[in-house]
Amino acid sequence: MNKFLPTIATLISLTVGASAAVVTFTGGTVNLNDGSTRITNGTFSVQDVDFYTESGFVLDYIGAGGFSAHVGNYYGTGNDVIHGHWGTLTSIDIYKSAGGTFDLNYFVLTSNTSVGGQPHTGIEQVTIEGFLNGVSTGSAVLLPPEDWGFPAIDVFMSSAFDVVDRVKIVGSNSFCYGMDEFYIDQAAPVPEPSALSLLGIGLTGLVALGRIRRKSS
Repeated sequence: MNKFLPTIATLISLTVGASAAVVTFTGGTVNLNDGSTRITNGTFSVQDVDFYTESGFVLDYIGAGGFSAHVGNYYGTGNDVIHGHWGTLTSIDIYKSAGGTFDLNYFVLTSNTSVGGQPHTGIEQVTIEGFLNGVSTGSAVLLPPEDWGFPAIDVFMSSAFDVVDRVKIVGSNSFCYGMDEFYIDQAAPVPEPSALSLLGIGLTGLVALGRIRRKSS
């Protein structure tokens, strides 16, 4: 046997790990509706975003423009995020820039409030849903309300978000909506005790939710 021929196990390992990424919204490319681009670095925030790319993944603002679509240091903490305003923004779509499937395992929810820049009211209706070849991989999952900015919430995804080629986030009865740190084809971080205490609370499609203190150092 050729000693340089990789084993099947090695090939599987290389394939699975090839697209593993933690999308932090720092160091990626912001594509603006005027055709210009910016590279995020934790020092600025831009609006009128068309889509954002990082590590081979796209976060695409659908129907948005102007003040409805932001990427960068939006909360002024030195931590880059994606942030949108529902209305002209109809969905945020996540997919691979080169096509193909992926697993969405985790992200940080920074804002989900019906009142801009304020605590949530409890009426917010924002859902997340996975798709494969245009077919839903599970029921749309209602995300929790969340006050504007940091601290934020850990969101751990279920197996319904494994082997998808698109994830859609859609909102109503909400205004400000923000996210950070997408773990894609990458194991989710270990939940903090506050998240573990919420296991089994009946939120179909989400493994756990827990409040965290997440700011840049």
